[in-house]
Amino acid sequence: MEDVKKNIVNNLILLRKANKMTQQELAKALNYSDKAISRWEVGESLPDISVLLRVCEIYGVDFDWLIHRHDDAPKANKKNRGLGPRIAIVMLLATFCYAFATIVFVYNSVIHKDTVWLAYIWAVPASLSFAVFFSRRWWSGIVTLILVSLDMWSILAGFYLHFLATVDENVWPIFLLGVPVQIIFILFEYIRRRNARG
Repeated sequence: MEDVKKNIVNNLILLRKANKMTQQELAKALNYSDKAISRWEVGESLPDISVLLRVCEIYGVDFDWLIHRHDDAPKANKKNRGLGPRIAIVMLLATFCYAFATIVFVYNSVIHKDTVWLAYIWAVPASLSFAVFFSRRWWSGIVTLILVSLDMWSILAGFYLHFLATVDENVWPIFLLGVPVQIIFILFEYIRRRNARG
């Protein structure tokens, strides 16, 4: 019977080197410290199953490959490491949000003779929500924190401008709602990063 732990340790090293990644680069991709990667590669500890599955995703191998003995790694998987296609997907979805906003604007301008410029304002948090969704899967926690924060503040700005345009009252205190929520986001990310470092 194969020693699964030894196989995983050897394969982690094999895959990282075959993909020409440093321990620090892998740590950043997994949102862990390079010390944790080092401990895995010397066999002091192993990551949990969810992290191993993420490793498989990064390197383009299946879990079965990771637990069996291999002398050579499969060819380096460049597609999962490419930043360009990921940004293009997020931008495409954001463009759909603005295209929908344009349809709403044109329809109301032509049919109802009413310019609904707020459609463009609400397209901002909608497109940021798509970015948040994908950032949780593709990028580090800091990128997600920034995008979630921008999304939250753009939603508050949308409500502010909406109320300003329709109610005609100064509703600036709505931004006070964002302060405790922002603090919660920052503390949550801090706790998550501390737990990830183990």
